[in-house]
Amino acid sequence: MLVRDADVSPVPCLLSPSDTVERAWRLFREHQAEILPVASEGEMLLGVLDRKMILELDPGDILSGCTVDSVMEKAPASVREDCRLEDVWELPGSALPVVDAGGRVTGVLRKCDVGYTYYQKATGMWKQVEAILDAAHNGIIAIDRQGMVTIFNEAAEKITRRKKEQAMGKHLSEVIIPLGLLDILRSGEGQLSHKFTVNYSSGTRVYVTNRTPIIQNGELVGAVGVFQDISELESISEELHSVKQLNQELQAVIESQYDGVIVTDIDGVVLRVNHAHERITGIPAGEMQGKSMRELVEKGYYSKSVVDAVMRQGKAVTLMERCQNGVKNTNLLLVTGSPARDALGRIVRVVITVRDLTELNELKRQLEETKELSKRYRSELVELRGRLMDQDNLIFNSPKVQELLAMALRVAQVDSTVLILGESGVGKEVFAKVIHTHSPRKKGPFIKVNCGAIPANLLETELFGYEAGAFTGASREGKMGMFELAHNGTLFLDEIGDLPLPLQVKILRSIQDREIQRVGGRKPLPVNVRILAATNRNLEEMVQQGEFREDLYFRLNVVPLYIPPLRHRREEIIPLVYSFRDKFSQAYNIKKDFAPEVFELFLNYDWPGNVRELENIVERLMVTTPGLVVTPEQVPDHLLPQRPRSVPTVIVQGILPLKQAMIEMERQLLQHALREFGSTYKAAEVLEVNQSTVVRKLKRIGNYD
Repeated sequence: MLVRDADVSPVPCLLSPSDTVERAWRLFREHQAEILPVASEGEMLLGVLDRKMILELDPGDILSGCTVDSVMEKAPASVREDCRLEDVWELPGSALPVVDAGGRVTGVLRKCDVGYTYYQKATGMWKQVEAILDAAHNGIIAIDRQGMVTIFNEAAEKITRRKKEQAMGKHLSEVIIPLGLLDILRSGEGQLSHKFTVNYSSGTRVYVTNRTPIIQNGELVGAVGVFQDISELESISEELHSVKQLNQELQAVIESQYDGVIVTDIDGVVLRVNHAHERITGIPAGEMQGKSMRELVEKGYYSKSVVDAVMRQGKAVTLMERCQNGVKNTNLLLVTGSPARDALGRIVRVVITVRDLTELNELKRQLEETKELSKRYRSELVELRGRLMDQDNLIFNSPKVQELLAMALRVAQVDSTVLILGESGVGKEVFAKVIHTHSPRKKGPFIKVNCGAIPANLLETELFGYEAGAFTGASREGKMGMFELAHNGTLFLDEIGDLPLPLQVKILRSIQDREIQRVGGRKPLPVNVRILAATNRNLEEMVQQGEFREDLYFRLNVVPLYIPPLRHRREEIIPLVYSFRDKFSQAYNIKKDFAPEVFELFLNYDWPGNVRELENIVERLMVTTPGLVVTPEQVPDHLLPQRPRSVPTVIVQGILPLKQAMIEMERQLLQHALREFGSTYKAAEVLEVNQSTVVRKLKRIGNYD
């Protein structure tokens, strides 16, 4: 805005430098002016005279006839008509003379007029801003540094169900919930795309909000939140997601079929075709998609259109076909077309299934051969299991472990990475050794690394080795790592879930590139190593929580083997006990057996430590218990079943003195507790008294020496 656009006051009169101060004073009083410009005869500005200058003079000077030239401000500040109002506001004085481009005085501009002009302009701009904000579809709420609401548009009124008058100037906590904008004042950081729901009587609405700080001159002065109602979008998104999911499920169902499946519209145009159809007929799926069955008949893929037959008859139709132009030219096909109808009963799709009868005949022949082979394989498997039990000291009476062992023997023949999962003590290392000893690498080394037992700062050098002088204290000759030691063999990474994140990257690179680099080394070294890994932790959850690299997890989880805990294969407990008994009998030259009741306790215990705990318990009982038979009394207390606390009642069958009755009741209780628990300490614990009290009462009734 320019000076000429402001409220410029006309000049009441111009003073001449030769005018007397007395005349100037009369003019000030007559026109109530703040300043009077002093100009030449050509109205060119020479100076300025204001009231303050005259009031500061002595009355005698005024009456003596002194001239304006002697008291005026010469070369005063002035403004041109084309000057910006912003520049005028910075100039000194409460009023300034205004001149045109030629320097002639055209008026006087007061600072108060400038302020009023700005006020009018600001008021107009604010009304325009309010109109724009109210026209916005999104709710807009702004607060100042103290959390007071400064902006609240009409859309915000609809969202919050509060009028603008009830919100403006109030603290945000009195207006809306949630109070996320107050968090912006504390943190100074924005929050984008934050979604929340609001429950109204008419239903639930979903909103997304962007909250950002308001920065002015580098200082946080408030925060603004913009709310958008996305309920309809959420509903559409959910519907689209459901449709997409249904479409994926439908495609998955079609693809899961062993028979070939074709889905067409009522005109016979192919909408879907699964890979089984390509396998059976040899016709590429790309050549069928979007083509009509008539076109496929013209190309010689089929001799007739089953879709036309279905549309004519309005029911399922089965045809015999012989694939003519596919890759498999001699296949005999059974083609069945079935109509799919809508809610009104109209045919909207035709589903065609293609079954290879030639393949079925071949499968029948193979089944007969398989039955013959299975008999031979069964006997070989029994013999192999016997050798494994002798060689690896394995006990596998449960079907689960038998299947697992068969899987381990299969994967032993290839170099795939195996991830062995299971609780602590289930025998993961035993299965790792089985895979190694029955693999083509059995003549190579089997190197085990416990990733959880080696400190993180030493684990890298243990795995990859180091060059001479790689760090302070390093050997002059350097050192080979576990990867190098396992060259042409198997590296077993136990407790892989405890591997630090920085090392996971190097392990992944070593598995992918089949080469390592020593600490302090510059040249990669090729290694030929098969990786077996084991853990008792849930790696999938660790991946989701960012504690384990997803790419390493997928690289390790090529063939997962989950070993069930001992409580899920209780049929192996007794054979394991006998195996451990024989092992420790030979090691310690101890002959000992277990009572049947002990086996019952073993079978009823859950064994949280699994096979390792069972082995430790058997060893403890073998070396610490006297006698030739281990009895239930010698079994550790935590293996015993927990006795339920009963609440017995006292039955009185006759009349006797109360004191005598109390003594008799105490005697019976003490004798019963001693018979059941065997010691005064345990009896006192059950009776909830001190052991000394039990001894004293027993002496009193004559049952304790």
